[in-house]
Amino acid sequence: MTFRLHTPLIAVAALLALGPGLAMAATQTLPQREDQAQLNADLASLALERAQLSTDSHTLKADRADGKMAAESPDAMRVYHDRQDIRGDNSDLRADPARSLQARDDRMQRRDDEAQLKTDEHRLRHDRQHGLMAATSPDADAVYQDRQAIAGQEQAIATDTAHVKADNSGT
Repeated sequence: MTFRLHTPLIAVAALLALGPGLAMAATQTLPQREDQAQLNADLASLALERAQLSTDSHTLKADRADGKMAAESPDAMRVYHDRQDIRGDNSDLRADPARSLQARDDRMQRRDDEAQLKTDEHRLRHDRQHGLMAATSPDADAVYQDRQAIAGQEQAIATDTAHVKADNSGT
């Protein structure tokens, strides 16, 4: 165990004994290797992010085609439910006898549902214009996050490439 603790000191002493030029070469190789390793890691991560983007984009398209809930935003779902409520109110009104109390209640309910639809449509338009997440579906949000991750990885790769070039040029 004591030998392991002294091993790094012995290695440093041997490098210094061989000459300062060799010690400098060893210390410069380490940052170059670290920069190259970081660049390779970022390139691998970029490939994974692009694969995830492809998967999430395919899921978004499939969910939209199938009409699944994951392809709809919370705001869009509110509008959809409001329209469904109005359709239900209309069918209730058709089934009610004319001038009955039930027909009157159903007309009032339809008015309330139409007012709620108008409010929810306005909220959806507002949220879409301002890019709020309530107007974004979970699938679309995953695609957005993947694109952000790819942009970050591309920036990191550009930085790492600059570091590797600087290391190789000796500056």
